Amino acid sequence: MSVVTLQLGQCGNQLGAELFSALHQESQAAPYSLSNHIQKTFFCERAIRGSDAKAKCARAVLVDTEPRVVQRCIEGIEGDAQRAWRYAPRGVYHAGGAANNWACGYNVHGPALQEKVLEELQKEVEGCDRLGGFLALHSVAGGTGSGLGSCMLRAVRDTFPSSVLSSVSVWPFEGGEVSVQCYNAALTLGSIYEHTDMAVVCENQRYLDLCRVLLGQERPSLDSLNHAICRNLVRVMMPCKSVRNLHGSGSPLLQLAGHLCAHPLYRLATVRALPQMVQGAEAFTSDSWTALQRQLLNLSETGSSVDRPSGQEVKGRCRTVSAAAFLWGDGASEASLDPWRKLPLWQHSLDSVQVHADTHQVGGLERSLGFLSNCQAVVPALCGATRRATSMLRASAYLHQYERYGLSREEMSEAILLTLQVQTDYEKLSLAK
Repeated sequence: MSVVTLQLGQCGNQLGAELFSALHQESQAAPYSLSNHIQKTFFCERAIRGSDAKAKCARAVLVDTEPRVVQRCIEGIEGDAQRAWRYAPRGVYHAGGAANNWACGYNVHGPALQEKVLEELQKEVEGCDRLGGFLALHSVAGGTGSGLGSCMLRAVRDTFPSSVLSSVSVWPFEGGEVSVQCYNAALTLGSIYEHTDMAVVCENQRYLDLCRVLLGQERPSLDSLNHAICRNLVRVMMPCKSVRNLHGSGSPLLQLAGHLCAHPLYRLATVRALPQMVQGAEAFTSDSWTALQRQLLNLSETGSSVDRPSGQEVKGRCRTVSAAAFLWGDGASEASLDPWRKLPLWQHSLDSVQVHADTHQVGGLERSLGFLSNCQAVVPALCGATRRATSMLRASAYLHQYERYGLSREEMSEAILLTLQVQTDYEKLSLAK
């Protein structure tokens, strides 16, 4: 089943280009069956203008309020590397920028671009033999990914109500990239809960710590963060030959939305991957399945994404609503699953952990794990956003910028209250014995 990706804003487009490169790279290294499934799920063949040849094209629609990033993605400008796949030679953008303002993106650029975006999405859908759902890539900090992104989530849900809609939502640094990012994050979270089946929250702060471990860089670039996010995502996105409880050959990231986020109060997922090693040391890494699972269990219990203290851990044991584990590499199907029995699960979880396996060596690693969980790891990020947004609203800070584009104080207050409610709901999981 094919996945149509919607890349929104600068972050969403740059992350999408990195993600498709990672998926294509794995498809080239994988056995024929898995390679074929990856290609059919995320890519299609299109004729090259002025030639009889065909090229692999990503099933994606690129959207931004400025043309520069979209054009760079379409032209394939990624350092000096020659990209082995391409995007369709069309993008959707509306000049002017969103001024880091959710209301501007939602109320100004959203209506201006909605019809064109849906037209492009329909073209991608018609090119699928069987639609497996939609995946949106966006940031929640600025105006385009958050505001325009929220508008597009609503439009996709209204137009394709029976299709799965998931998102990869990039959460801003705690220190702040944008002065009003807490407002934008709270407003976007409301749209995520209303329109998506599941949102994978990727916190920049956690991936900054991860890059420091993997790359040994004190100040990793945004490209490094995107690369680290994609290294984790590919392990939970690729079709698995021996997946149990899934139907067809689509992406587990979409197929598992109903399992991971069955409860309407819990829609946020976290992705982790092991092993974590300095880039270039892959050939010297050979952890056993038991060691990897115990290591991942420790990360899950602390709510951490990095295999060392980072200050982002959850107080107490990080409880999990539901999870899916992916074992990749030699002996994956025969690996003992005993460590998973110690996972601190919510007492009301049904079919709480699914385990999937495939012998393909992702990233050239002999054995590796991907773990997608709906758990309390998101609580620190939610706490930070609600605390700052509440303080700013009390002082009416920057509120006039949102009122200028049609968002009232009452609507802002409702968005912050919803974020606080989501935070409280996740915190209450710890009360379950």
